Amino acid sequence: MRLESIRRFRSGISGYTRRGEMVIVTKSGRMVGCFLPLSATEEIPIELKREFVATLGSKIAAQLGKNKVQEKEVLDDFRAFKKVRRGQ
Repeated sequence: MRLESIRRFRSGISGYTRRGEMVIVTKSGRMVGCFLPLSATEEIPIELKREFVATLGSKIAAQLGKNKVQEKEVLDDFRAFKKVRRGQ
């Protein structure tokens, strides 16, 4: 796992992707993000995975509420997308 500033991360993202490196991204010395290649997910502690999913779910729910979007609309859009993608 690497620790990089936003600037260095942006300039090196293709290399991190190619090497499958997990990177903690910082701004002014504070953690602001994390790049997690799919091949490295087993390295993440389960508690961190749970926190990530809970945070992501909360942010998505807030955005849906802010835009007055219902869960059914999202599911209908997803189903329509799958049909188009499959060529049905």
